[in-house]
Amino acid sequence: MSDAEAKTQPDRGDFEPTLGAAAPDVEAMLPWRELIGSLASLFRLSSRVIFRRKLLFMAIGLLAFYVILYAFAVYQPTSGLSVDDALFVLVELPGTILGIYLTMDLIAKERDQHTLEVLFSTASSHYTVWSVRMLSVYFVLLGTLMIMSTISYYFFAEFPYVWGGLNAFLPAFLVANLTFFFSVFTRSANAAGMLALGFIILVLMSYDEFRGTNWDLFLKPFEAAVIGDDPVWAEKMLINRLAVFATGSLLLFLALRRMEHRERLLS
Repeated sequence: MSDAEAKTQPDRGDFEPTLGAAAPDVEAMLPWRELIGSLASLFRLSSRVIFRRKLLFMAIGLLAFYVILYAFAVYQPTSGLSVDDALFVLVELPGTILGIYLTMDLIAKERDQHTLEVLFSTASSHYTVWSVRMLSVYFVLLGTLMIMSTISYYFFAEFPYVWGGLNAFLPAFLVANLTFFFSVFTRSANAAGMLALGFIILVLMSYDEFRGTNWDLFLKPFEAAVIGDDPVWAEKMLINRLAVFATGSLLLFLALRRMEHRERLLS
């Protein structure tokens, strides 16, 4: 073989794999810091997509609501609210309406913007994507209810505002998941909101029949003497709150389960 041919032919040994060399780990998992950072970025992005201007309108509506009630309390001091009534009127009932407002258009808005199919095409399952979105709704809902409970404590009636805010979160949690289920079932924001509002009206109409029972959605935590001194009432409160949380979680699972029918949801 001539010297020219030897120069043009590559050395075969340069391309032969080295025996015993470690193969690259293509299935290596992300470090914990990067994984937590990715989840935080996903949570922040989901919050921006979901809420946009909702938080501004929500804050304006709540401010107007409390200003009106405070004006009535100032000019009519004899018509004050008791502790249980203050928690129900000022925190629990507005919290359930807020849960409807935050979740009624989650599906319809994505359909109108033609981005719903993109969410089904991501590497993560729709369970993960929509669970993160609902988790952002829960965080905003819980934070808002704690603020509402604190405002009610300082301006209207004195009650344990931390316990009151946590107690008000559970009915709002159930109603928010019910609204999300209706939005998946009907594929319409208006229909989901109306059905959820109809559920609240039905609960209020039958409130006297279920008041104080394990089926009371708005069971008043301060109705008995002191919860710590009444084990029967404490047990009833625990069973009731666990039942409300379990029902809300079941509604969320049913909504995510129904989203597996992608063709019907996208049509």
